[in-house]
Amino acid sequence: MRAQVAGANEIPTCHGGLENLDAEYDYWIGETEGELPPDLKGTFFRNGPGRQKIGGTPYGHWFDGDGMLSRFTFTGDAVHFRNRYVRTPKYVSETAAGAIVHRGFGTQIPGGFLKNVGKMPANPANTNTIVHGGHLLALNEGGRPFALEPDSLETIGEFTYGGELDATMVFSAHGKVHPRTGDYINYGAGMAGFGLKGPKPCLNLYRIDPSGRLYRKDRMLLASFPFCHDFALTDRYAIFFLGSIVFGGMGSVLAGFRTISDVVAFDPDVPLQAVVVDLDTLQEVRRFESQPGAIIHFGNAFETGDEIVIDAMFADNFDASVTLADVFNPEGRFNGGEYRRYRLNLSTGELGTERVIETECEFPTFNPRLTGQQHSATYVACSMPNGANSFFNGIGRVSFDGDAKVRTLAPGLYGSEPLYAPREGSDAEGDGYLLEVVYDGFTHRSELQVYRAESLGQVCTLRLPHHLPHQFHGFFTTDQYV
Repeated sequence: MRAQVAGANEIPTCHGGLENLDAEYDYWIGETEGELPPDLKGTFFRNGPGRQKIGGTPYGHWFDGDGMLSRFTFTGDAVHFRNRYVRTPKYVSETAAGAIVHRGFGTQIPGGFLKNVGKMPANPANTNTIVHGGHLLALNEGGRPFALEPDSLETIGEFTYGGELDATMVFSAHGKVHPRTGDYINYGAGMAGFGLKGPKPCLNLYRIDPSGRLYRKDRMLLASFPFCHDFALTDRYAIFFLGSIVFGGMGSVLAGFRTISDVVAFDPDVPLQAVVVDLDTLQEVRRFESQPGAIIHFGNAFETGDEIVIDAMFADNFDASVTLADVFNPEGRFNGGEYRRYRLNLSTGELGTERVIETECEFPTFNPRLTGQQHSATYVACSMPNGANSFFNGIGRVSFDGDAKVRTLAPGLYGSEPLYAPREGSDAEGDGYLLEVVYDGFTHRSELQVYRAESLGQVCTLRLPHHLPHQFHGFFTTDQYV
């Protein structure tokens, strides 16, 4: 049972977990409840905004906070923690100035439009991370990756795959590793030159081999700039959902009057399109159309006969943008979405969809060994009515047929993306652990909770002596870095 902080009369919201963590730590975690499993070995990386204010001034959007990697290394009998900010040009210059000096997705440089005209958002490298081809990368879809040294987390610098990524080629935060080939599949929104109507939008498509060589790239021309944050991957296809969240009035952004966040909106007249791309040729195979909506994150996908089955988090609005632009508002609520399943028939062109569970949820994950293959379980962060539902406060296991187990956190505790970690010596799908960072609003500290993936039985809790700001996404590798 947790005691409330002295003087606290109400259940705290999640917003304390958005405060800066200015310190960079390096220590072995000493406060453990339960038994640390000896067959959990490897490294759990997470990335997200560690600094949401500079010089006391909040950034204008959650997406603009400076990227900070956190790392938990499991040795079998102990866990080591380290965190470090990505030394992007934005982080370095704003740290020196103690003030906002770069534009962001929703942040203006103080001083009016003349300070912002013609300037694009800086890359905070704050959304996701991956270890692939011998490289640890910090990712943000607004720029190229940043490479870091995995032991020290020191920033090496912007990463271009030997010059294959030029300055215009941004790199999504949601690339995926193909388990059969070991290739890393990724993409990024870009421009394919200029036409009579202005810039020609496209998606740049990338395929990187297990050694880290970007050996194939192509582009897919689009009618408009997409808000395309994630994609689905099967054995043979990449599937991109181009939704109803659209960019308008970019002229006012370039002129310095408005931010990109100001001009992004949900248009109910724009249908949701699913574009299937062949992985071998990087060419479009077929396009499907559905009701207006948007997919922010995908679970797994696989092929069965002529059909592609895709799990996804669906939204029929973009109300979340209000909360994301004012994260310190105590009335703000961070919304989840609808867990839906799509079926795309490549022969008939038919698209079917159904809601899998009623629970509001987000951040779907699964055993990555089964990427692109039939799976039996997906893990999600849930929003549960427990009297303090300003953020994700539950962890769920959803079987393929829609049977859901949910563990609700105590009021005042707020969770994150649950990530699967395999049990040493086992390849069975559910024979592993779930790792979830939880923020305790009463103590203003964070902890790493470890669950059994199959049952959601809690195994142990590792408490940090400080808070860890709410982060976005993570990656687990069986390699150990200390």
